[in-house]
Formats: sequence, C-alpha cells, structure tokens
Amino acid sequence: VMFFGDRQEDFPESLLQWLTSNFVSKSDLHAVLRDLELQILKNITHHMSSTNQKLTSEVVTNAVNSVGVSGITEAQAHIIVNNALKLYSQDKTGMVDFALESGGGSILSTRCSETYETKTALISLFGIPLWYFSQSPRVVIQPDMYPGNCWAFKGSQGYLVVRLSMKIYPTAFTLEHIPKALSPTGNISSAPKNFSVYGLEDEYQEEGVLLGHYFYDQGGEPLQMFPVKEKNENVFQIVELRIVSNWGHAEYTCLYRFRVHGKPAE
Repeated sequence: VMFFGDRQEDFPESLLQWLTSNFVSKSDLHAVLRDLELQILKNITHHMSSTNQKLTSEVVTNAVNSVGVSGITEAQAHIIVNNALKLYSQDKTGMVDFALESGGGSILSTRCSETYETKTALISLFGIPLWYFSQSPRVVIQPDMYPGNCWAFKGSQGYLVVRLSMKIYPTAFTLEHIPKALSPTGNISSAPKNFSVYGLEDEYQEEGVLLGHYFYDQGGEPLQMFPVKEKNENVFQIVELRIVSNWGHAEYTCLYRFRVHGKPAE
C-alpha cells in the first residue's frame, strides 16, 4: 500500500507471494486464535470430564501441545489453570456444565409451555402499560443468579428442551433456585418441586429415554444435584426437563438454572 496505493493490481507477483507467506490479515488471525482457544478448552473440558482429576499445568500444557502449539511455559500454563479454576469455582459445582450457553448449549424448545409475563409494566405511557417484562428461557442455561432473573412459565407444569454442547453420557443434573432469604416474599412457592429428565434423539421426539424422576427440596440447599437414576448406556446431545409440580404458586413456576453433567462420548 505504501508503494502502490490502492492499485494493488500493480503488485509484483513475487511481492504478493512473499507477503502471503510471511504475514496474515488481522481478521484471519483473530479467527485462527478463536478456533485455537476453543480447541484447547475442548481438550481441557474432555480431560476434566473423563478423568475427574484436578486441573494442573501439565494437563493444560498437554492440551495446548495436542493442537499443535509448542513452547508454552510453566508460567503461561499456570495463568490458564488459574483462569480455568476460577471459572469452575464460580459455577459452584466443580463439574462441567454441558448445557451452559456460553459453552455451546442452547434452548431448542419449550414445547407448549407459555412464558408468564409479570403484572408490573416495564414501560408505560400516561399510565397505560405498553410492555410487560419477561425473561427468555435462555436464562436457565446462563450463570447469572439473582432474584427475578429466571424463566417463569404459566402454571405448575412446563417443558424445556436443551441442546448440549456435545454428545455425552449423562451422569447428573443440577437444579438451582434462589434461597428463601433472598426472595422478596420470604418464600419460594414458585420453585419446582417434582421433575423428570429425559434423553432425546431429536427435539421433535415426544417420549425420550427416562433418566430419572426427582424432587427439589425447597427447604434444602439452593443448589441441588441429582444423579442419573435409570440405567442408560446411550449418548445424548438433547435432554428434556419436565417440571411436574411446584411448591404451591397458583400462577407460575420459576426456573433459575439447570445444569447437565456427564462424560463426553468418544
């Protein structure tokens, strides 16, 4: 550009070849780094899930080397380890959540469940309500936990179909709700009570493979983990959460956070 301006057609072929072999565009570099980071994190996640061992600098170094990057130092490995450990501790379980949206999970369907809109208008004009506030079902697979940041559906029975970040052998599920102490009303009657989880081949399958019937105790810890009860040797990338009842709220049920744990399929 310095020598020829915008007339790049005048570039000597030898110069173009030299530039291509020695330099890369900013956009291409960012794309390569993004792919590299995802591959490294995938390798680390796979190791953590399949071995249940603690994350160490050696694990990180091997994960980096396995994608063709060499020369990582012990100090650099420690930085990556500390960041990964911080992420795991923030998620409270120390286990990989394959439903987590930022990790690749997504909401496929809510079946016939209807989102409940609060009675307080977020936007009004001259006292006339224009828009009522309601959270998307996506909030159920996101990490932010605070009062009101949940997906509320009408009634006491609802469905949520989640696509996981990869195919896994499910081993456990975690359901999390805010504690009574943080509830403005002093109770959590809108919390789920009885629920079931199914493994699906695709999102349109009406009756999947039952993985377990469960009971969320409103008097227990806000975060409760439930192991897979039914014997299963299948791998799934889609699971369905079915809420059967809540703790007494007549109008709606609130889902705050649903996690799916397991071992990645080979």
